[in-house]
Amino acid sequence: MPFINFPAREINCKLVYYGPGLGGKTANLQWIYDHTGQNQKGKMVSLATETDRTLFFDFLPLNL
Repeated sequence: MPFINFPAREINCKLVYYGPGLGGKTANLQWIYDHTGQNQKGKMVSLATETDRTLFFDFLPLNL
């Protein structure tokens, strides 16, 4: 559910990717991160294991 801040003219929402392991969720977020302008993105946080599998979640803040 989005949070709308009318005075600041902002809409904040979260998108959740859900699916089976090795389904491409993290790879998709990495592609989005790589193809987004520097002034539109924050730091991408990924909790990956030693074998590069994501353990719990990825976090990618974007300003659109």
